[in-house]
Amino acid sequence: MPQPLANTAPDWVELNDNGAWSWFMDERAVVHAGKLVVGSVRSTDRGMTEGRGLPGWGNIELTVHDLATGRTRVVVLHEQLQQDDHNGPALHALADDRLLAVYTKHAVERKVYWRVSEPNDPLTWGPVREFESPGQDAGYAGDNVTYSNLFQPASEGGRLYNFFRSLGHQQSYMVSDDQAESWRYAGRFLCGHSGYAPYFKYTTDHQDTIYFVGTEDHPREFDNSVYAGFIRGGRIHQSDGVPYAPLSTTETKSGDIWDLTCVFRGDPDNVAWVSDLHLDRDGHPVCVFSVQKDGRGLPPKQGGFDHRFHYARFDGTRWHQHEVCFAGTRLYPFEDDYTGLITLDPQDTDVVFVSTDAHPQTGEPLVSAADGERHRELFRGVTRDGGESWAWQPVTRDSDADNLRPIVPVWDDPRTALVWMRGTYQHNTGPWDTRVVALIREW
Repeated sequence: MPQPLANTAPDWVELNDNGAWSWFMDERAVVHAGKLVVGSVRSTDRGMTEGRGLPGWGNIELTVHDLATGRTRVVVLHEQLQQDDHNGPALHALADDRLLAVYTKHAVERKVYWRVSEPNDPLTWGPVREFESPGQDAGYAGDNVTYSNLFQPASEGGRLYNFFRSLGHQQSYMVSDDQAESWRYAGRFLCGHSGYAPYFKYTTDHQDTIYFVGTEDHPREFDNSVYAGFIRGGRIHQSDGVPYAPLSTTETKSGDIWDLTCVFRGDPDNVAWVSDLHLDRDGHPVCVFSVQKDGRGLPPKQGGFDHRFHYARFDGTRWHQHEVCFAGTRLYPFEDDYTGLITLDPQDTDVVFVSTDAHPQTGEPLVSAADGERHRELFRGVTRDGGESWAWQPVTRDSDADNLRPIVPVWDDPRTALVWMRGTYQHNTGPWDTRVVALIREW
């Protein structure tokens, strides 16, 4: 039977009065030097065209929230770069306690930007620097960059990796061997079906392995499945450890995503898109993803009214996946596969947070008592049987705005820092009127 929704207290705090992010760059939020640091992109409230050039339009921003004092400050990493939520920065703490931020525009140029903070001071940053990825001169079309994902395995002598989208809209990677003083293009990763290419989520054990899950393409272009593997010692492996191929060190692809371990088999009635990936207490990968159920044979804007969230766990031998809950309706027309998203708690991968405008257990629309409108609310789900069944607790209820794209950063603390976008979101290029908010508590 559905569980009753208990009353919830509005004890979240506002971190930024405007900000948004996509979900294919990581880490988007970190706890560093006792501060919660969240990257976002600012939108003007006057629309995509007439707002361009106004103060704040397209700013790449960091919100820095002191967890001891509660004081919050906003740092502008890059003024008016581009109004697009795909440009949110990826963050990584370097060995000398400086914070690295890497970001790009969305598929309009080959430049990757980065800045480095002062040690233990995410409020003070060095200059903007640029790296230019290979492109048309190497014979590739669709060579413009987007997304950034930063990793630094301890076994590789301090080498930094950034996995990003580049040549032919496929995944590439760049490396730094001098703590982000300089970068070089290092190779092309796995390729996808066509067009927009595979979408990846990554995580690491911080020792010698980078794990990944991905799809063949954008779900608007292909009936995606979900595949998984890992990188270790310069080689790509299947989930069970069987070597697949060397990690390419040139502009030639390492291989194709569909050759890796299949986690979920998609079809026209079950089109997948990955949302999050972390490791469980045993060091095994756990991933969550969305599945569109009602798009068979339909053009854009006609489907996307029935999504489900799924959960998959690798046990050391094989993947086990289960439907988690109703994910509600599309975020907006054309992007019929956009949902409010699901995220894992990295401290306990038996816990998820979901954004949905449907009751997670019954699928009934969530109509707010505050304004009589249907809104996306946040729920915390807990499983104790590997994802087969879930207990649900509301985080927000009867909201007068949507609650979207939750993030839970890694934090060695009994409390959880849950961060999300709250407000009205219409498109990845804006306008959006979403605040960056957080709930910091022990559950």
